[in-house]
Amino acid sequence: MGKGAAKYGFKSGVLPTARSILKNPTIRQETLLKEAKAHKPKGPNGVGYAEGVLHPKGSHRESLPVTFIDVERLIQNTVASPQNVTPVNSKQQEQKLRKAELRRQYLADAFRKEEERLLKREELIKKREQLLEQQKQKEVALLDRTKSSDLTIPTLERILEEPLMRQRTDEEKQLLDMKRQYNRDLVEFRAKERKLEKLVELYHIADEFIVTEKQLTQKVEEAFNNEGSDVLRTKLSMGVSRIRSRNEGNIGDALFGTVASGEHVGMPIVKEFLSGEMEDFANEVEAKNKQVMDEKKNNVDTIL
Repeated sequence: MGKGAAKYGFKSGVLPTARSILKNPTIRQETLLKEAKAHKPKGPNGVGYAEGVLHPKGSHRESLPVTFIDVERLIQNTVASPQNVTPVNSKQQEQKLRKAELRRQYLADAFRKEEERLLKREELIKKREQLLEQQKQKEVALLDRTKSSDLTIPTLERILEEPLMRQRTDEEKQLLDMKRQYNRDLVEFRAKERKLEKLVELYHIADEFIVTEKQLTQKVEEAFNNEGSDVLRTKLSMGVSRIRSRNEGNIGDALFGTVASGEHVGMPIVKEFLSGEMEDFANEVEAKNKQVMDEKKNNVDTIL
């Protein structure tokens, strides 16, 4: 532990605070520049000495103005490039010139980086002051609002200024959008499903359509030649019974997934066939029947 460790609390390895290589502020530090140019008040709450009061010996009655430096001009005056380029006669002289150029370059970079560091620190201080001021204003506004709400009755103007409905949060908006999208997809899916059912029904009854004159003549002859007038009159007068039978057929189609009163396969059966559910059900039934038959056979063998 060295001799100078006492002023650092007898701790070894503690280095002093790094000093800035720029002794004065730069012309790009606008905050310090404005403070230096601002008028300084005098008097009891200001600066300076009153009339008739002597200032201490060795000091100045008026404070010296702050000197601002231009980094680029400082670089030109401090590490300017040599005016006369001497010819290189040896390798040692070349290394010496190269090291001198590196020193000039490093010192110029150090000046510029130090200026950037000071500007960045000044910007961070400004942002911190703004955030503290905003937080202070919010706290004061919250305290004022709490006091007014505790001590006074809400006025009509305040009621009109406040929103009539509570605004939704971001999570509630996202959930509402998801519900709307689900409803739209569900409506679209059901519409496509109904169209597919109509298409399957149309496919099954397409053979009964009359599309040519020959088919029309054949159907008319079958209706009037094969049956007597009494039977035809009876069929034409069976309106209520036909409606009842058609309703029963529709109920049967809805229950069993068929088309045309059970004559053709409907959309539910087609879905089961395409998804493989029908085959799985048939295999399960077959396995169950086989198990039951095996149990009966074992019981018969046991009895015998």
